[in-house]
Amino acid sequence: MIKKTLNQFTSYSLIGVMSVGIDFISYNILSFVLNIDLSTSKAISFILGSANSYLLNKSITFKSKKKSFKEIIKFIAVYTFSLIVNYIIHKYFLTITSGYTPFIVATCFSVLVNFIGQKTIVFKK
Repeated sequence: MIKKTLNQFTSYSLIGVMSVGIDFISYNILSFVLNIDLSTSKAISFILGSANSYLLNKSITFKSKKKSFKEIIKFIAVYTFSLIVNYIIHKYFLTITSGYTPFIVATCFSVLVNFIGQKTIVFKK
């Protein structure tokens, strides 16, 4: 059980790095090229990274073969909760620091919330 969870977390983390890359690049384009406000940019970029995460974690990390609407609803619920946490933490850290610190801190919290939610709620076997 522990080995399986560690393997899943490793896979989840690698996919997460890719998803954060999508999040980060999108955030920069939206914020600094398109001049969209930082918090809105973060919300949009988070959604783009999340879509990548769902598709890859479903098939690779949790090996889910289900094609159920219920699974998608659970995923959306977990990510909606994570988005709210991400947004609040990002917004708060913008008031006390600058640069990429708010992005990094918000992302770290999201990683933990999402892994636990995906393992125990979305892709629970």
